[in-house]
Order: sequence, then C-alpha cells, then structure tokens
Amino acid sequence: MNLLWRSMLTAALALSIGASGAQPAYPGKPIRLVVPAPAGGPSDAAARALAKGMTAGLGQEVLVENRPGGNTGIGAGMVLNAAPDGHTLLFALGANVGLPHLSKASPYKSIAEFTPVAAIGGNTQCLVVPASLPAKSLAEFVTYAKASPKPLMRGSNNAAEDMVAGQVSNAFGVALERVPYKGAPQMLPDLLEGRIQVAVLPVGASVPHVKSGRLMMLGCSIAERMAALPTVPTLAESGVTAAPLITAHFVLGPPRLPADIVDRLAAAAQQAAQSAEFRQEMERLLIVGKTRSPAETRELMLQAEAQYVQFVRETGASID
Repeated sequence: MNLLWRSMLTAALALSIGASGAQPAYPGKPIRLVVPAPAGGPSDAAARALAKGMTAGLGQEVLVENRPGGNTGIGAGMVLNAAPDGHTLLFALGANVGLPHLSKASPYKSIAEFTPVAAIGGNTQCLVVPASLPAKSLAEFVTYAKASPKPLMRGSNNAAEDMVAGQVSNAFGVALERVPYKGAPQMLPDLLEGRIQVAVLPVGASVPHVKSGRLMMLGCSIAERMAALPTVPTLAESGVTAAPLITAHFVLGPPRLPADIVDRLAAAAQQAAQSAEFRQEMERLLIVGKTRSPAETRELMLQAEAQYVQFVRETGASID
C-alpha cells in the first residue's frame, strides 16, 4: 500500500511540475492596439489597416482602442503601465517621441522606456491655412502674420505639429498663438471656417480639403516634394533651415516585453505591411516610409528623440 501510494504521489507531482512549467500559447486573447489620437484621422486609419493584417498573422484579433488626450500622453501612459504580456500595444505617433521633452506632464521621460516592435511610415506634416486667408505661399503668410495686430491663432493637437510650427516661427520671427485640440478631426471645422488661421496637419488629413479648395497648403516638412503633391514646396525650399521632421508610426510594447513575444509581433507586422491591401491604404493616406524591425525601430526612435531634444535646447519650447 505504501509503495502504491508513493507511486501515485510521484506521478501527481510530476504532472503538477509539468503543468506549472508549461507556458500558455501566445496570443491567448485579443490584443489591444492603443492609438493615442481620436478616431477618424490618418494615424487611426493606418492603425486599423495594420491591426487587420496582424489579426490574420497572429490568429487572434487585434483591436484598435482610441485613447486621445494629454497631447498623446493618456494612451501612451496606459501602455507604459500595462502587463508585459504582449496583449496591450501602443501605436505611437511621432508626437509621442517629443512629448517628454516638451511637457512636464508626460507619463514617461523617454520613448526608449517602451519596447520597440515595429515601425511603419509616418505622417508628413504640412503647414496649411484657410483658403480665405490672403496668403498663397509661405512668404505671403509671413508678411500677413507680421502685419496682424495680434498673433494669429494656430491649431495644435500634438508635439510633432508643434515642432514644425516652431521651426517656421523661428525661421521668420513670427508669433503664433497655440490653440490645443484633441485631434485633427476636432480642429478642422475651426480651421476651415477661419476661426483659427493656421495649423500644421498630416498631409492625409488636409489634402481632401486642399482639393476642395477650402485649405491652402503652404509647405511640407519633408526632404523632397511628394510625388502626389508636386506643386507643394518643402519648407526648406521656402526658407526653413531646420531639418525635416523625422516621422513614423511606432508599434511599441510595455517595458520588459519578452523577446519571443516581440519576435512574434514583429513578424506579424512585417507580414501585414507586405499585403497589397495595406500598401494601397498607405498610398491613399499619403503615408510614406518602410516597415522596420525592432532594432531598426529603436534606432529611428532615438534619432527622432534627438531631434526633439535639440529643438527644445535651442528654443526652450514647451507645450505646458
């Protein structure tokens, strides 16, 4: 009897040890892809296109969750504090890179605190004004702004736009009064009606209104003119000497995300980005840039962060 009991106990312990050592299959439940911007903008559309492709690659649904506010800090803070199990990710904007350097309210001190998974193309930021404004070029806008008895009102919803606007202001000595919004969809009605006089917006958010004749695009923060907009000059062509903004959408995990999960997610992102459906959507949104590995993503994040650090050091810029 004792021998039988010991045999049963040994078998039970072996089963217990084996069960405790087994790792659950990943992903074990739907994955949240947090977008720190409102629904309806180009970044949201890009996130949804990527999520659809990653769903197919992972065999588990990837759900976009919009968490705007705090200059992109609210959504980022959620992911920063999430469990590092790969079921909560951040679809970070370029503005998330600059936030800790422009705002004391940022929930993180550096974008490097997150775990890099992938990067896809970013939004080209362009300076736009209502068509009713008597300015058809950046030079004419500068003349108009300097002649105004009070600073023109500039719509803003994130740090990337603030940096490009700051580069323009510094280049020409133009004072612009910042008016904060949660996102481009909330800003556009005021801009289209002329209640604010200027904004920096993602090209994909502004082009439909440029084509309709309601907005005028004065220049874009990019090294070369976009093939889709050959008549729109770069800001450098119009006298802005600062380097074009480094832009990308970063797929990031919380700190300490395990390497095997990072690899699985990165592979799914690469697979999604290679699909014809995804490429067509990026073309429609005028989002340019290649898809990057985790190591390449980290390098690009640090390059972009250095650009913000230099800008803040030179100008003392802040959004607080």
